[in-house]
Amino acid sequence: MTLALEPRAALTVLTDCAAPYLLGVRHHSPALAAAVPSLLDAARAEVVCVELPADFQSWLPYLAAPGTLAPVALAGTGEGGRLGFYPFADFSPELAAIRWAREHG
Repeated sequence: MTLALEPRAALTVLTDCAAPYLLGVRHHSPALAAAVPSLLDAARAEVVCVELPADFQSWLPYLAAPGTLAPVALAGTGEGGRLGFYPFADFSPELAAIRWAREHG
């Protein structure tokens, strides 16, 4: 059975959700990049998930390393030789979340 909610009720259900704590991210949003560490602190995040290809998981420690200076990018090829390019800058919310996760173990 599917429960259909009025738009206002659906919005309330989504905004009242505390677990998992979800952040909608606009890539390269300086305002959100600045807010991400405080938001993760306030949520007492234990796990941080960033949407990236699974093959990039092994690169996350390098991306988060203190010696890695932005801008930096990860690139890879998918099925059919399609190229994927993932740029990160100091104003990228994703990079802020990855760095926060490294600092908090």
